[in-house]
Amino acid sequence: MRPRAFTMVELMVAVSLLLVVIAATSKIFSTASKVAGIGESNASVLQEIGAIERQIRTDIARLDRDGVLLIQCVQIGNNINQLSNPTAPLLDPTRPPDAVIRADQLVFFAKGTQDSARFSGGNDLGTGNGLSRSAVSRVIYGHGIQLPDLVPEGPSQTLRPDPVGFDFGPLTPWSYDTIADGPSLDYQYWIGGGGGRTNGTQPEAREWTLARQAVLLADDGGTRTLFQQTTPTYGPNSAVSLFNQANLHQTLMDGALSPSPDVVNSRVDVTSMNLDDLRRVLAPVGNANWRTRAINGFFGSPAAFGQVGGYVRSEKRSPSMHRLDVMLTSPTLASNCSSFMVDWTWANATGRTYLATPGGTVLFPGFTPSSLLPTPWWGFPDAHAPATQAESRRGVMSLTEYRDNFVSGGNPLYVHLPILPEAIEGFPMLFPEPVSQPLGASVPVKVYTAAFGFNADTPFYTNLAGVPIANQDYTPWPTALRITMTLHDPEKRLEQGRTVQLIIELPQRPVS
Repeated sequence: MRPRAFTMVELMVAVSLLLVVIAATSKIFSTASKVAGIGESNASVLQEIGAIERQIRTDIARLDRDGVLLIQCVQIGNNINQLSNPTAPLLDPTRPPDAVIRADQLVFFAKGTQDSARFSGGNDLGTGNGLSRSAVSRVIYGHGIQLPDLVPEGPSQTLRPDPVGFDFGPLTPWSYDTIADGPSLDYQYWIGGGGGRTNGTQPEAREWTLARQAVLLADDGGTRTLFQQTTPTYGPNSAVSLFNQANLHQTLMDGALSPSPDVVNSRVDVTSMNLDDLRRVLAPVGNANWRTRAINGFFGSPAAFGQVGGYVRSEKRSPSMHRLDVMLTSPTLASNCSSFMVDWTWANATGRTYLATPGGTVLFPGFTPSSLLPTPWWGFPDAHAPATQAESRRGVMSLTEYRDNFVSGGNPLYVHLPILPEAIEGFPMLFPEPVSQPLGASVPVKVYTAAFGFNADTPFYTNLAGVPIANQDYTPWPTALRITMTLHDPEKRLEQGRTVQLIIELPQRPVS
């Protein structure tokens, strides 16, 4: 009896069934792997969110009201780069061309002993390494600048290049360097002079860093008003000022006041100035009030020079292992953040005051919204957000819009606004609208800025005749901030990212 073998048909059927089983198993493993990857990405982002929230709450709990608080809201069109180059990518390729990206900035001063992140051996800050900490620091939150290709140069890699800016303006997180005209971002060496040009194109929005930079207000041990303490190996250990001053005795006119390049480029985290120096520098000069000078000093001058600056360098990886280059990574709080938004609000009765007049005591009830409406939030107003993008319309308005639409309109749901919007959002003579387009009407970049600090004590005073007059500089600090951000995992498995919102109350009294 001859042994029986499988026929060709049976073999083909068996192989086909095996292929089906393999395909099904592969799909199961692929799905499982994808689910596991998304789970890992979610866990990674959630862990990062927790760390960010702890840092923000800790910083704001230490808020120092002897300084200033600035909120600059910046809205950028997703298709901004396509205006100059139709083939340029969108800022966020997962969103429609008419979507908007938010790149807000928050600046304030915080009390509490902090150490410098930079280590320079025995020559750190002054002789004996004794001045590497301070009780006051300036803190800024916002997106960071990344230039990973700007690496140390020279035969011994001693030349450390820092960005200066484009011919058409400063470097921003959304900058795009067109290929046609070659690299156009100027850079110069931090020490020794010289420099060159490089490509300044920034990554897509989902790869933007979220920066938190704390700069200590301290003394570096050198001649305080003129020089930084310098060592042959490590260079200057601090900046003279938070601003672009050659010395602290120098009084800069408003148009010249801008952020310190050393500070913005994250090479140092110590400045030789103190809060008294800050008040003197931001004191009114000519027709510029303290608010205008503060905005120009921390962000550049959007009204006069079409600048939107103040974004600090925040690298994901150090260009080298040298401590001067490692400093470039110290501001990086989150590696992938496509949106950062800041709103603010007041508690009921903010601005309430009793004023004695010849006719008797007058009560100004202060800001009192209706209990029938949700908490009003101020900042970049919905009126300037695209109507087609629902997530951009968040129930936010400007103080000017609130006053004009509700208070002056006699809406009974809103009682009184004793604070002049111009004191916080800008004077009409300089800023006709709370939202400006500093780069021109054709460029989809809009800016709203609120400034708080150096306050008058009450919203009203009486003149010689006893008549109540509104204080032009009464800017009561917010009761709470609302911070909304969208974070992504490095692999971009979470295509839309994770959006988280924090509501943080400001301390009611100055931190002692």
